[in-house]
Amino acid sequence: KQVFALTAANIEELNSRNTFMTAGHNQFSDWTDEEYFSMLGLEHKEEEDTETPLFEGVSNTTGIDWRDHTGVVTPVKDQGQCGSCWAFSATESVESAYVLAGNTTVVMAPQELVDCSKGLFSNHGCSGGWYYYAWKWLGDHKSMRESDYPYTSGVDGKETKCAYDESKGVTNVSSYQQVKGTDNIKAALEQQPVSVAVSAGNNVFRNYTSGVVTEADGCPTRVDHAIQAVGWGNDGTQDYYIVRNSWNTTWGDKGYIKIATGDGKGVCGINQDVYFPTI
Repeated sequence: KQVFALTAANIEELNSRNTFMTAGHNQFSDWTDEEYFSMLGLEHKEEEDTETPLFEGVSNTTGIDWRDHTGVVTPVKDQGQCGSCWAFSATESVESAYVLAGNTTVVMAPQELVDCSKGLFSNHGCSGGWYYYAWKWLGDHKSMRESDYPYTSGVDGKETKCAYDESKGVTNVSSYQQVKGTDNIKAALEQQPVSVAVSAGNNVFRNYTSGVVTEADGCPTRVDHAIQAVGWGNDGTQDYYIVRNSWNTTWGDKGYIKIATGDGKGVCGINQDVYFPTI
């Protein structure tokens, strides 16, 4: 009850700022900070990635929402009480790339990455990882279907023994690229959905329900959570990214959040770690 009351006070304070976003209650309203932070499965990189090839492009539209293109974006998922956000972001971007390569929609298995890339490429199961390290695993192994490798770690926050079965694999990842700069990110999004990292360990992100999160909301830039950007748009005032989370449709705007593009590191740090895979 005390935690819920504190959340209510935080929501009231956020909504009093008269910004472009609206805060509200969700399934985390009575969660302690410890419970909430257990889902944030990224450790901020202290060193810049200088090895991954950079994507450069030119934005040719006034915005795109891949949800409007049949099969490119699968339904919102729920990672549960496991710091596996990186695995969900990785599989979601593979799902999108797979369809855009001319294939039918397949819901891929984040549990495969949680279990099997653990201890490799600096991934640590429910204790965190990075989507591009997951794609390194998928360079030599195929992504399996969720139906063949069901997600179980959300219940107890623990990994299981790797049960990879190549005979049931769907696709590999041939390569991946990094994207820097708002214009390049927009161009990349016009090509396909991308994986991004954001700062989610704050009240702004935690209690978001609608609107656009902007710099005025004070969202930090030190990233701790992986999600997927599925497009970008403009509300007549500002450009924003359309982002899918992995906290079920009961969070945010039916599982989504709009984050202003911003400059430099971006609002909530969203411009810092943008990557996409190629099938």
